[in-house]
Formats: sequence, structure tokens, C-alpha cells
Amino acid sequence: MVEILPLGRFQLHQQRFELKRLVPAFLSTYDKTLFAVLWIAAFISVFLWQRNAVGVRFSFFKGAGSGRPMPRLRPVAFNLTDFGGVGDGVTLNIEAFERAVSAISKLGKRGSGQLNVPPGKWLTAPFNLTSHLTLFLAENAEILGIEV
Repeated sequence: MVEILPLGRFQLHQQRFELKRLVPAFLSTYDKTLFAVLWIAAFISVFLWQRNAVGVRFSFFKGAGSGRPMPRLRPVAFNLTDFGGVGDGVTLNIEAFERAVSAISKLGKRGSGQLNVPPGKWLTAPFNLTSHLTLFLAENAEILGIEV
């Protein structure tokens, strides 16, 4: 309903807001907004749930490593790079693995040791492991075997 109020030369058109028309219009807009917000929240929660379920961590620097320290499960821990190993996928690391296993086998009476293999592609021929040795491969570490 529109009322016309005389104000001298000008007339003011005042529209009376009817509650019956205002509430359904507000609710229909509110419903659409609420639906959009809930849809976005559900999408984000499923995305985060899948990311955490798989254990993927996003990183801007892929080559920087996982940022997690190597665990120490035995009293003495060695890193394969300490024995001259190179994880480029081209260099043969046969001697590095053999030297590391030999050094750890000499620790048998002191609780043995652990060999940490950092991220990279480690090319080697078959080698023998020893008792009481923990071979730990870091995330993104691959031991590639060749035939000799």
C-alpha cells in the first residue's frame, strides 16, 4: 500500500512495509546464503579430511625434504651419506651400503645400530644385511637395485 503525504509543493511517497511480504523475501535470501555457506564448509572439511587421511603435507619447496628429523630407534644411528652415499639415482652406492653395514655389524655387543637412508634415489647392487640392524628409509627415499 502506498500513501501520499502532501508536503507543500512536493509530495512524499512513503511505502508501508508489510510484514507478510518482507519475511518470506528475507528467508528466501537467507536460505540461499546459508546453503552456500554450508556447501563451502562441507567441501573444505572433506578436503581437509582427505588430506589428513593420506598424510600429505603441502610444501612450496618440494626438494627441501619433509622437515621431520630421522628417528633414533637404536643406540647408534648412522646416515648413509656419512659413508659416501649419493642419492642422485646415477651414482652406484654399493660400497657405501657395504661400509655402513660393516660398521653396524661391529656394534653387535653394544646394542647394534641403525642406518638412515635420506630422501633420494639410491642406486646399488644387492648387499647383505646384518643382525640387529634397523634400516630406516626416509620419506621419498628409494633404493634401486641393479644386477651385477
